[in-house]
Amino acid sequence: MDEGVTAVRRQFPARITAIDDLSARSEDFREICRDFADAQSALQKWNVSTDRKRNQRVVEYQELIAELSKEIEGALDASVPPTAR
Repeated sequence: MDEGVTAVRRQFPARITAIDDLSARSEDFREICRDFADAQSALQKWNVSTDRKRNQRVVEYQELIAELSKEIEGALDASVPPTAR
């Protein structure tokens, strides 16, 4: 399984079926998942960094993760037929 999809499955465990279904048919969704995993990884590195820009970068990556989370949720919501909601 794609590392990005795995990261998104961990973040949204209640939506694993929808994540698996959408990732199986959408390269765009898989790309968002990869971006999400990359941002999480970068945040972890900046959290332990001693660089003077640490705090700034932590905030930037937290914001990016929040934006990507919303984008992921929107894609998942849009992929579910209205009758299944």
